[in-house]
Amino acid sequence: MPEKDKEKELVKGLIRGDAASFDGLYNLYCQKVYSFSYRYLQNVQDAEGVVQETFITLWDQREKLGEIKNLNAWLFTVTFNLIRKHFRSMETSRRNLEVIAMTSLLEDSPTLSSVEYDDLMEKAEGFIERLPRRQKEVLILSIREGLNSAEISEKLKIHKRTVENHLSSARAFLRKVFKEEHLIPLLLLWLFS
Repeated sequence: MPEKDKEKELVKGLIRGDAASFDGLYNLYCQKVYSFSYRYLQNVQDAEGVVQETFITLWDQREKLGEIKNLNAWLFTVTFNLIRKHFRSMETSRRNLEVIAMTSLLEDSPTLSSVEYDDLMEKAEGFIERLPRRQKEVLILSIREGLNSAEISEKLKIHKRTVENHLSSARAFLRKVFKEEHLIPLLLLWLFS
């Protein structure tokens, strides 16, 4: 049986609530949806979560599948919308971390003035300046420009794994120094802003 006919039969079965038909569609599309998700998210757990949500949506919307002309396009539209939702959620989390970091910083020193804040930020900049040139460059592209490892790799013309190693080393150094200096709120600002 050609794949398109097999898909139509599976969709008919799914509309009736047949779990085996759902499994068949899952097996047909799971890897494609995962690859698509991973390409954007660059994280195994996040991509797996999107796959799970996509197929939950397929099951929940099964009675409406008769109206859908192209299941492939429908699945990838659902997947893309879930990826966008994930990025919006990440942005909200990042902003919340900034607020927590600033609140924590202010609670640690209720009389913190703008001069003291500027002094602390200058100190943080000094720690970053102590990083090796390439680590500093990669960290700044990641934090300030919001580039992911693949984008940094392309921009700097170095291997993606090298980028990840530089980021890991730079963050480890900053964690150590910020902890020694009792500047954990600054660590949050630097690593998540």
